[in-house]
Amino acid sequence: MILSDLLLPESILPHLRSRRLGTTIHHFLETGSTNDVACQFAEEGAEEGTLVLAEEQTQGRGRLGRSWLSERGAGIYASILLRPVLKPRDAAVLTLVAAVAGSEAIEQACGLRADIKWPNDLLLSGRKCCGILSEMQTERDDIRYVIVGIGINVNHSVFPEELGQRATSLRIEGKQIYSRVALLCEFLLRFELLYDDLQRDSLATVLQRWVDRSSFAFGKQVMVDLGSGRKLEGQTAGLSELGNLKVKLADGRVEEVMSGDIVAWR
Repeated sequence: MILSDLLLPESILPHLRSRRLGTTIHHFLETGSTNDVACQFAEEGAEEGTLVLAEEQTQGRGRLGRSWLSERGAGIYASILLRPVLKPRDAAVLTLVAAVAGSEAIEQACGLRADIKWPNDLLLSGRKCCGILSEMQTERDDIRYVIVGIGINVNHSVFPEELGQRATSLRIEGKQIYSRVALLCEFLLRFELLYDDLQRDSLATVLQRWVDRSSFAFGKQVMVDLGSGRKLEGQTAGLSELGNLKVKLADGRVEEVMSGDIVAWR
C-alpha cells in the first residue's frame, strides 16, 4: 500500500462530485466493521451522507452472517449513513440502488462491465467482486437511519484457496491496478443521483436501471436459498414494483422473493 492510495479525506474531497454523500469522512487504518462504526455515528446524530472508510476490516461481514475478506489497502470498505424519507418496507430497494451505482461506477472508472446478481452482488466473469450490506434502524413506522455498506475488491492480486473459485477483483479481471479514490468518488456520485431519484418517487426508473445492468433479471434458471432449509427453483421473471425478485416455477406460477440468496444459476 502506498501513501497516495490511502482513502484519506484530503485525497478524496478534491475529487468529490457528490453534494452530500462523502462530504464528512471518517477514515480508519483498521476497524472491526465500517457498518458498526457508522451505526455509532448515526446514534450520535451524525448527518446524512457521513462516510466511514477503513483500509482494513477485522470483522467485515456480508449478508446472512457471512464474513468479508478485507485485505489492507487493496479494496474499498465503506459505509454511508442515510436518513431517507421512505417507509421501512421500501428501504430494501436501497441495496439495489447501491448495486446499480457500483456497477455503473466500475464501468465508468475501470472500463469493466459488472453484472448484478440479485440483490446485492456484483460479478465479473461469474465471480464476486463486490458485496453490499444495508442495515436499518426504525422507530414505529419510520426509518431512523439506514447504513449502506459496500465492499469492492479493487487491487487484490490473490485470494485464499477457499475463495478462489468464487471471488475476483478488478485488478485480476482488468490486469492492471486501479485508483480506489477515483472509483469511490464515482460510486458516491452515482449513488447520490439514484438515491435522489428514489426519493422523488422515481422507483420505477431505478428498478429499470437495475434490470438493464443485470443478466439475472429475466430468463436465468436459478436456485434461491430462502433460509430455514427452504429452496426455490425456477426462471427469473423480472422485479416486482418493490424490487422483489420474481421467479417463474415449473408449474407456471410466479413467486416473489423478498429475501433470499441465489446459490446456483445457469
